[in-house]
Amino acid sequence: MIYIPAISSINSNIFQPLGIIFIIIIIALLLLLAINGILGYILLKRNKLIFPKLFLYIMDNYFSILLKFFLIIGTEETFYKIGIELYNKYYADDYKKAKNKVMILPHCLRDLKCPAKLGKDGIRCVFCKKCPLGDIIKAAKEKNIDVYIVPGSTFLKRILKEKRPDAVFGVACYSDLFHVMNYLSRKGMPTQGQLLLTDGCICTTLDVKELLDDISRTEQNIK
Repeated sequence: MIYIPAISSINSNIFQPLGIIFIIIIIALLLLLAINGILGYILLKRNKLIFPKLFLYIMDNYFSILLKFFLIIGTEETFYKIGIELYNKYYADDYKKAKNKVMILPHCLRDLKCPAKLGKDGIRCVFCKKCPLGDIIKAAKEKNIDVYIVPGSTFLKRILKEKRPDAVFGVACYSDLFHVMNYLSRKGMPTQGQLLLTDGCICTTLDVKELLDDISRTEQNIK
């Protein structure tokens, strides 16, 4: 009598080692991402970027996994700030070279008694001096940077589609700014960003001098 092994037994013998190999590969990839995140953090603190394209690719496409690992040793806010710093340093030169730039400012910087109205391209500043937006717009215009005060990300996407800029400078809270810069980076668009000093979606504050310095710095040596 010929013994024929049961099909279920054969499947078990085949798939069990495959399952182990698959788990090992997943663990190895997760460890690689974790090491990349930690190394990237250390290098940024030392103002260095080694294998920048690799760090950028991982931050662009796997930031949610990196965030989960980072939360073991740090905070969400710190992670996003590190990501913003990475994008700022990686795209600094490409941003300077861009000719058609736009600046995206959050509407929450407005005064509570702001008389400006919402239009097709966002809030239309009337330069009433109740908030710093007017001075920022004037400084940006001097550098040929178009400025848009937007109430949400959908406005940004429409501006990108209609105006077709070469580069974008954004101002926002740490979470919004990171996700906007991540979105732009995945599209291959040079980006720079500055964080709000205080958030909360109403009467937020900004280091205006730092922003004006950034505008001048990112335009120097560009004719």
